[in-house]
Amino acid sequence: MIKEKINVKYYVRKDNGKLFFDYKKIAEPGEKAWLVDTIDRTEEFTAFTNKGKVSKPQRSKYEVVNEEAERKLQERSVLKAQTAIDLPRAIELAKVVDEAFKDKMGDLFLEYDYVEEGEFDDSKTPGWVTIKVKTSHSNWYQDVDNAPSTYYYQVPVEVEAQARELQAIRKKHQNDDTFSFWKCDYYKREVRVADHPNS
Repeated sequence: MIKEKINVKYYVRKDNGKLFFDYKKIAEPGEKAWLVDTIDRTEEFTAFTNKGKVSKPQRSKYEVVNEEAERKLQERSVLKAQTAIDLPRAIELAKVVDEAFKDKMGDLFLEYDYVEEGEFDDSKTPGWVTIKVKTSHSNWYQDVDNAPSTYYYQVPVEVEAQARELQAIRKKHQNDDTFSFWKCDYYKREVRVADHPNS
């Protein structure tokens, strides 16, 4: 018995019962996808046979959903097998990136007001390069007129290649419980770009 948590999300058209894994493909010619009435479902599977098949008590009434769960299990098994190679490489890359920060520890956070200083890009922070961007989804913004803050995560330009490779490895192993993200965590400078102070 293989114990693994696999979720399969799918959509069923209410008018004809057809099932789709990709919402963009539910529309027939001449239809708009957002106008098609669907039932959105997610099934969770936690037990598989040693051959990678969904266990009998958990089988979906839709065979294609069972097959998708089995495909995802296979995909996850391959990914977990790569942890043995990817984790040591990620740890090595994190050390290289952290070393580049040894003289920059006082420069880990920067506030940037785009109303006063114009649009932000890496040319505003010479010597630094952005490797990841996130926008705040805080509920605070529902009650105010300010735009959500955007966070640019930067590393020194000399370790850009290593940081990008490390980011790719970490992204690849999302939802992989065999991958130790804390072991390959690394320093990043956070640039908060906003139209208001962080208070």
